[in-house]
Amino acid sequence: MPRFTVHIRDEWVAVACRDTSNNIQWLGQEALKRYMKNKPDNGGIGSVRETRFLVRRCQGLGLLDADDTIDDVLEDNDFVELAIEGDTMSSDFIPCEPGYIGLDGNSLTSTDLVNLGRGLYKIKLTPEAEKKVVQSRELLDTIVKENRVVYGITTGFGKFARTVIPVSKLKELQENLVRSHSAGLGNPLSPERTRMLLALRINVLAKGYSGISLETLQAMIQAFNASCLSFVPEKGTVGASGDLAPLSHLALGLMGEGKMWSPKSGWADAKYVLEAHGLKPISLKPKEGIALINGTQMITSLGAEAVERARAIAQQADIVAALTLEVLKGTTKAFDSGEQQQEERM
Repeated sequence: MPRFTVHIRDEWVAVACRDTSNNIQWLGQEALKRYMKNKPDNGGIGSVRETRFLVRRCQGLGLLDADDTIDDVLEDNDFVELAIEGDTMSSDFIPCEPGYIGLDGNSLTSTDLVNLGRGLYKIKLTPEAEKKVVQSRELLDTIVKENRVVYGITTGFGKFARTVIPVSKLKELQENLVRSHSAGLGNPLSPERTRMLLALRINVLAKGYSGISLETLQAMIQAFNASCLSFVPEKGTVGASGDLAPLSHLALGLMGEGKMWSPKSGWADAKYVLEAHGLKPISLKPKEGIALINGTQMITSLGAEAVERARAIAQQADIVAALTLEVLKGTTKAFDSGEQQQEERM
């Protein structure tokens, strides 16, 4: 049965639709009924039939005509927003065009990373990075084509390093690696920290050393730019020998498995969140599983955030000290280098 997720004010409601020949007006009224049912005062709404509203599709932000049939303008598991007359549509859905930061694997700063986490910029690869990624993948494809035995590409992992994997099973090998290491627990990282984690992983892959395909890397960038963020548990790594569990959860969502979040959809099955943004789950090629999870981007991104916070606190401390001295009509002589040298001699 087709299902649609509707955003009304601060709530998300799911509406099942047995007959997609119903129109958008019907969908809006059904969503309002569910919204009112969950509110002690009916959400301040007197009557469903007398309430005027607009409906728009989250993907593309296009307004929907109330008389259009659901079958004509929506797809199963679509996300839509309903704005009651007099309300302001959610700011999360107001389209904006942030600038871009070009990633090459070498020039990203901690300030850039924190700004990416805040959603102030989108990501694109530099032409040089694209070239390196393509060359690296061509080498890896040659290894597979020639049936060469190379660890992690045509063999198992760890104790299974001497086990040669048939070419027909190489994709399954990488997928199972990601699934088996998705063993974290606890609450999910905040959207800001998950964006930082994803951005930093993309930056590392942009170096062109891992053998990731340009197709997969571009799919990761599209997910980042749409703020489609995997469920990454806070616990499960100590940052030694790779943040395997967090990065596996990050990759799992991109594969269309597990949970995922976006400003337009909230938390939902990863497959549906990607579909709501016109994206497809990534399909892992040989070696891409290990390329996605073997790194320390979790601890590094949190470290970058700590550095930026410490820098901001240090700057604020200088300002507070200066203003305090000004208010107390103090003297700056105590901070003069000549005075300090004289005190040392004494």
